[in-house]
Amino acid sequence: IIIRGNVTAGKSTTSHELAKVLPGWIFIDSWKIKEMFEPLNLKDRTVLKNSSKKAMFLIMKEVIRYLGINIIIQESTQKSVRKYLKNDLKKYNYKLYSFFLDIDLKDAIKRDIQREKPTMGLGKSFKWEKVQPDKEDFVIHTGKHNINEVVNIILKQVKEKRKKHPKA
Repeated sequence: IIIRGNVTAGKSTTSHELAKVLPGWIFIDSWKIKEMFEPLNLKDRTVLKNSSKKAMFLIMKEVIRYLGINIIIQESTQKSVRKYLKNDLKKYNYKLYSFFLDIDLKDAIKRDIQREKPTMGLGKSFKWEKVQPDKEDFVIHTGKHNINEVVNIILKQVKEKRKKHPKA
C-alpha cells in the first residue's frame, strides 16, 4: 500500500493506523529514516532525501524476499516502486495499491494549526503547493472523512479486514 498526498492530509496518521489494524503488515516509514539525519542540521537536504529513499527501497526488497509480508509506505509512487522493485514484485506476486490523500487548503491550514509541530510554516511566508494525484491513485478527500473512515475505505479497496493487532 502506497500512501501519498498533500501536506496535512493525514499520510502518517493513516499509515500508522493501517499498521495497527493489519497485523502481519509492516509500515516502512521514510520519515523515521530521515529523522536519523536531523542532528546534522543539513542545509542541503538532497543527500537526506536520496539516502532515505534508497534505504526504504533496500528495506522493502529485504522484506519482500526474506519475510514475504505486505508493506505500507508513504511518499512514493507506483512508478518509482516498480522501477526499484520490478523483479521482486513480479517474482513474489505483490500487487500495488496507491492512495492519494487530498485536502483543501482551508482544512490543511486548520490541521496545521492543531499540530504539535506545524509543517506548513503558518505565520511565515509559505506557498502551499498542492500535489496532484497520479492516474493510478485512488483519491480520498480526508477533509470529508475521519481517520476511521479513511482506513475503512483503504481496507475495502485492498480487500482486507480490520484485525486486532497483538501489540495495539
